Amino acid sequence: MTLKLSTLNFQFSIFLCILLYLPSLVSGQTLGAQVHSFKQVYDSVYGIQFYDKYNPMLGGDSVRKYSEGHLCNGLIEDHYPDGTLLHKGFYTDGRLTQFTNYYPNGEVERVFKPTSDRKSELKKYYQNKIIKSDVKYYEGVTTLWQDYFDNGQLSYLEEYGKWHTRVLRRCSYYRDGKPASIFEPLEIKGALIKYSQKEYFPNGQLQEESEALYNKDDYDFLKDGDDKIYDDKGNLINEYEYVGGKINSTIK
Repeated sequence: MTLKLSTLNFQFSIFLCILLYLPSLVSGQTLGAQVHSFKQVYDSVYGIQFYDKYNPMLGGDSVRKYSEGHLCNGLIEDHYPDGTLLHKGFYTDGRLTQFTNYYPNGEVERVFKPTSDRKSELKKYYQNKIIKSDVKYYEGVTTLWQDYFDNGQLSYLEEYGKWHTRVLRRCSYYRDGKPASIFEPLEIKGALIKYSQKEYFPNGQLQEESEALYNKDDYDFLKDGDDKIYDDKGNLINEYEYVGGKINSTIK
């Protein structure tokens, strides 16, 4: 009799657990899950940046908690009101370490993940699946940033050395792939780097070419050397010599 009662109690406990967790299993939600509308989480310029605040690698300084006040740990999935998956993230003590966000149509909006002990990567996508942005980090600091047009053409590229100590490249492009601006090292002598800056017309013709040095006091680049300006037919219009960001002489 005792054995039968124990068996019945055990079966009842299993049944009770199923009843308690059935709603979350049916809706596909995990512990600590939330429901948000697309309007709540989406920014027309930056996309679904809602969860970046929980990721220290992306500059976030907030922690996510369960409704009881405890810090979130493990896998958490958030949904749109219709049940479609919005966010799948892995949390450690309230901090987001790896995640994927989704558009309401089910397509991936962005993916953030570590690629090594010190490196991580963030990729964003347009709703047509074409990549929108690809950013690489070294110990939480940006080393490479690439943005794309919705036709897949590269629109902007910015590359730094480790820990953001020096600019390696800073380039922008027109929608058809022609260069709009190319900024890259021209000469490197120890800590001193001279850069070449070239600006282009939409037709591909060179508009201006100059040289620049980095000024640590102003945290900016100052023109230093020849500066030539052209019209859209390739004719030289003006030519100057710069020293420390100021015109030293007019050549033409």
